[in-house]
Amino acid sequence: MIWEWEWEWERKRIGKKERDALHASQKGRCMYCGFRSKEKSRFEVDHKTPVARNGSNRFSNYQLLCGPCNKRKGKMTDGEFRCKYKLTPARQAKGPPSRRILESHFDGITKTTAKKRAKKRRSEDDWWGF
Repeated sequence: MIWEWEWEWERKRIGKKERDALHASQKGRCMYCGFRSKEKSRFEVDHKTPVARNGSNRFSNYQLLCGPCNKRKGKMTDGEFRCKYKLTPARQAKGPPSRRILESHFDGITKTTAKKRAKKRRSEDDWWGF
């Protein structure tokens, strides 16, 4: 049995016109790292607020990301991703960054976060005596 509200959460295939409009509005750049390409196939369409977290399939909820940024984002919202990786907040960002942000920026923050998490786990384990 399919409930009436279930169809809203399903992912929808993006049409060529929508993809072209996104590519033009973002000037052929990834919204997070600024990777530039004239080939639309090099980008993946992503939801700013994931469908899994009650995001909509409206055009305003779409953005183009390069493959690495899309995989890194996962189920985070646009705001969570920007906060974690110290990017311009969504309210202030009027589009993709004007300069390319290198992978090393994202990798460095990921490693730092992992170290902090491991340190916290060790201190919790010490407290419990394991």
